[in-house]
Formats: sequence, structure tokens, C-alpha cells
Amino acid sequence: MEEHSGPKDTRGTAGALDLYKALAESGTWESLEALRRENRELESLVNDVSGLLGLSGIPEMMEFVISRFLDRFIPVFLAFLIEPPRGGRVRQYCYRSLHPADEEVPIRYYRALKRLFLEDSRSRTFEEARQALGDSAFDRDFLSYEPELILPMRGIGGLYGIILLGRKIAGAEYTLPERMYVDRLSRFLSVAIQNGLHHESSITDPKTGLFNHDYFMRRAEDELARSARHGSRAGMILADVDHFKRFNDRYGHLAGDEVLQVLSRVMKAATRSEDTVARFGGEEFSVLIVECDEAHLAEVAERIRAAVEGMRVPYKGEVLSVTVSLGARLLDARERRGARDLLDDADRALYASKAAGRNRVTIYRPGLLGRASMRRLPGGAAGGSAAAPAGP
Repeated sequence: MEEHSGPKDTRGTAGALDLYKALAESGTWESLEALRRENRELESLVNDVSGLLGLSGIPEMMEFVISRFLDRFIPVFLAFLIEPPRGGRVRQYCYRSLHPADEEVPIRYYRALKRLFLEDSRSRTFEEARQALGDSAFDRDFLSYEPELILPMRGIGGLYGIILLGRKIAGAEYTLPERMYVDRLSRFLSVAIQNGLHHESSITDPKTGLFNHDYFMRRAEDELARSARHGSRAGMILADVDHFKRFNDRYGHLAGDEVLQVLSRVMKAATRSEDTVARFGGEEFSVLIVECDEAHLAEVAERIRAAVEGMRVPYKGEVLSVTVSLGARLLDARERRGARDLLDDADRALYASKAAGRNRVTIYRPGLLGRASMRRLPGGAAGGSAAAPAGP
């Protein structure tokens, strides 16, 4: 039996069309679409900020931001100019087409822009900055960056950095959503970087930039724990500048500070990035060498000794030099001793080097074998290496 449906009710469809027409004519529909787009942008920003705030190292933060920009646009030039909380040289992270670039923005531009942002902290286009500072403030070298947006980096204590964004490679101007995204993300980046800088300050020595003693001991304990889990071995080195009081009495403490800073760079260059170089205190330094045996530990210690012996530091018309004595000790979790006890052993080896004439390396070996063993390594006329006896 065939059923026949009655006439279709078109009132609902007509009503919906009338409502859509009314919303479109009033502009409400367009406003709703704009709100949806903004919600999507905010959701994307929240996800990006969550990822950013989970990072602790500044280089990792830079890489993260670069990856986020890459999803949206590619500027011809990008620079992060960051002023450390302890002062000193402004750090620069520069990029060409979002690839790391070996160049630096002249510091005079950072200072000029910093003064501008101290007066008014809002982000600016380059044209706005040029109008405020005058055409003479920017020479051809700055214009080569093809600057378009300049953003301040603010944190607790005020302004500490600037972000410089060149024009997009595509040639079009930055859209309003892109500018809003960059501005918002830069604010969170500023907080994240400042947290990273203050954490860095808490674990480093202000004079040399090396890690401090507390951080070194934490790393040594961590390495002992790793050794217990995986059976790996590490080594510890103590180095002390020979006759440093006599050096300071002759040349002055400022000369001594200069030598310590150069020596710190030399020690870092003589070790791997995964090793830990710290200022133990005064003119004494400590080094944690990961994944090593005794032969490698002795090799690194001797490399440090020779590098310091060959170091020359120009200072007020003179060329200064120093030597160091070193004591080294393998870290072995099987001995069931703490990092401080092992550091005491390295200290005994260091004093053995001092007693044997300085400018040499001594390796500490526990047990009777250590008492009986004496081993020389290639070195200078006064340098070399020996095994220190266990115990005082």
C-alpha cells in the first residue's frame, strides 16, 4: 500500500535563511567568524606557550620559537638581543631565513632601541622607531637587516632584551594576526628566558662564567648514581694555579682576575661539552669528565695542564702566564663512597703534585697498588703525571 506524504513545510528553511540574512546584514555573522578565528589563534598560542615554558635552556627556547615561526612565516632576518642580569656582553642569537647566522647587530643599535623602549615599552614597527629616534640613528648596516618589527623583552626588573624581526621573505607585510601572535609569544618568551637566565646565574660563578661548586657537587653525585645503575665510570679533576698569591702581589688582583677568566676559557676548550668545568673557589677549579677510564682521565688532565702552561695573557703592556697543578680521581660507585670523599682523594693527589714541584698531574689510585705505582705522562720539563698513594 503506497503512502503519500503531504506538502513539505518550508517555513523552517525560510526562517533559517531569513535569520542568516539578518545576521549577515547586521555584521553579527562576520563578528562571529572573527571570534572563531581569534579563538583558534589563542588555542594555538596556549599550546605554544605550554611547550615554551617547559624548556629551561635558552638555546632550546630559541629553537622552539624558530619552529613556531616557521609554521607561519619566514623573515629575512631575526635577532634576539639579550642582556644578562649580571651585566656584561649582550648575548645575540641571529638568524637568516630562520637558519643560525654568524653575525651580530652592532651594540649601539641595541642601546638606542633600549632607551626608546624604556620611555615607552610597546612594540613598534621599524618606521615608528625611526621616526622616534631620527634617520641618523640607523646606518646602512642596520638597514641591511630589512627591519620591520621591533619588540621589547621585559621581565622582573624591567627591560633586558630586544627582538628584531626583518620583513617576510614572501614580501607581504605582516598581517594583524601575525603581529598579534608575535607580540603575545614574545611576552611569554621574555618571562621564560629571564627565568632561564636567573637559573643560570644561580649555578654559575659570576667572575668566570663557569659552574659553581654547589652545581659541580650535584653533578658529581648524579654521575655516581648513574654509575651505580649502568656501570659507567667518570673522573674528577682538581686544578690549582701555582703561586697565585705571589702572582697577585706582583701584578695586582685585576690582573689575576683577567688571568682566571682566560684560564676558564682555556679549560672549557680542553674538555667536551658534556663535561662540567667549575670554579671550586679562589684560584682552584674542578672538572667532571663523564664516560672515561683512567687513561682518558689522565689525558684530559694533561691536556689542561699543557694548555694553561702555553697560555699567554696580554695585560697593560705585559704578557702574563701561569701554570697549574692537578690531581685526578676516577669515580666508581662500586667503592660505595660519596662525591665529597672522592673529591678529598682528588685533593690529596693535587697536593702530591704541589709537593712534587708543581705544574704536573697526579692520579689518585686507592689501595696498595696506588702506593707502589708511579707513572709519568708526556709533559713539559716540569710537567708530568704520577699516581698518588691512597690515604693522607
